Amino acid sequence: MTAKKVRDYQDVIEAIEKAERDIPSLRVIRTDRVKTAGGPYPFYHLSITSPEAGNPERRTVFLGGGIHGDEPGGVWAVMEFLRRYPMQPDRYRRFEFTLLPCMNPFGYEHNTRANAAGIDLNRQFRNTAPPIEVQRVKKAVGGRPFFLTMEFHEDVDTPGFYLYELTQKGEPSWGREMIARIGARYPVNRNQEIEGLPAEEGLIHRQPGHIDLRKIMEQRADWPQAFYHYANGSRHCFTTETPIHLTRDERAEIHLTALDVALEKLWAP
Repeated sequence: MTAKKVRDYQDVIEAIEKAERDIPSLRVIRTDRVKTAGGPYPFYHLSITSPEAGNPERRTVFLGGGIHGDEPGGVWAVMEFLRRYPMQPDRYRRFEFTLLPCMNPFGYEHNTRANAAGIDLNRQFRNTAPPIEVQRVKKAVGGRPFFLTMEFHEDVDTPGFYLYELTQKGEPSWGREMIARIGARYPVNRNQEIEGLPAEEGLIHRQPGHIDLRKIMEQRADWPQAFYHYANGSRHCFTTETPIHLTRDERAEIHLTALDVALEKLWAP
């Protein structure tokens, strides 16, 4: 794939290295480089162990950004989360985080949705021999169920924020509260249909009680990452979508506002 470099992955590396110095409980796992025609890229898997590691009620959280390289807001959101973490220990201390800051380094640098081979990585999670980037994601996840997974995405066409929500049977929906808090400051996509799916005031909620989600998953070969997490048993799976006409800081803030709501609900008595 021929593409022009528009961003520098080194910025992500430097943010990770700074977080490694600033967060004592952060573990940085540097896997083998992702080799492309444009050069090799180091792939990072981060984990933050809760100071309350002995607490059996601790909550596990997955955060991922940049699986589509032309959606940099997700990468920026994870980088901003790492910057904030040392300053807000009380907010985060009850959680254990698995973070993949940039799952498509080539795409991030060259502003392409796909990887260097032209493959949409977010359609490869049912593939038994997926691209190396998806292999790295699966290795980091290890088939584990999380209490919460959040994948930070963007949409070039949307006039405002929206999200996809998958919840296991019996789990409550938090999407409306996320949208309400975000909508107090930022635009929300209130179309009745988004990306070909019915939407309710910015919420695309594929709850098992609404539709036969398992049947849909069985019929689809091109699983997105959210389906993979859901199939692993993760309780709450969110894909947040920000509009790219907002500033970098605003887009990161929207993603982290949604995360804040989820963490509050996750630890609510």
